[in-house]
Amino acid sequence: MPKKMQLKYEWNVAYRIEHWVHVASMIVLIFTGFYIHWPFFGGGPESQIMAWMRFLHFLSMYTLLIGLVLRIYMSFNSRFDADWRDFSVIQNLKGVPEMIAYYTFLKDKHTEYRKYNPLQAFTYLSWAGIIILQALTGFALYSGDFFGLFSSQAAFGWLNRLLGGESHTRVWHFLIMWYFIITAVVHVYMSLLQTLVKRDRTFQSMFTGYKLSSATGKKR
Repeated sequence: MPKKMQLKYEWNVAYRIEHWVHVASMIVLIFTGFYIHWPFFGGGPESQIMAWMRFLHFLSMYTLLIGLVLRIYMSFNSRFDADWRDFSVIQNLKGVPEMIAYYTFLKDKHTEYRKYNPLQAFTYLSWAGIIILQALTGFALYSGDFFGLFSSQAAFGWLNRLLGGESHTRVWHFLIMWYFIITAVVHVYMSLLQTLVKRDRTFQSMFTGYKLSSATGKKR
């Protein structure tokens, strides 16, 4: 075990389940979203396959929203680690240049943080906001009813008008999806880089819960 490093239980079962449910939901959303936009196998817009794809798309979005609500709740109320302080915008801004320099190999080390480095914290905060925006644009594009109670486009038509029409809403929905894809790839890259360079088991920790952490990690 590296000197000055100690094995720490970084993620309990609840945090790991939330993480992997989030990952699974995003994969299904991206796959079904591409299919809804361009049915690359099976039937056309009115086929049974398309109906299932739309169902899975909305089911995954509801799952993602519920997961977001639970994650916010855990951030403030988890007995294991209520980590809301780690997302302080003011404190994290100071560390962004250093982290960019580290991940682009301009610096060979960086300040140790308690749980999330500044780039991680800002990425996760942006995901929370983007998930909400993606859900709103999706509801604005949906032409059906909510459980027969009210029309989705009647309830969320204001967003179409705000963005300049349904076609513009569709473009925003598409661009947000690509934001998720790109930032997810960067997230995996950063995790693997941290694991390979520092050998701290960052990547494995989302499976096992355990990570090697510096005993002198920066407190929030």
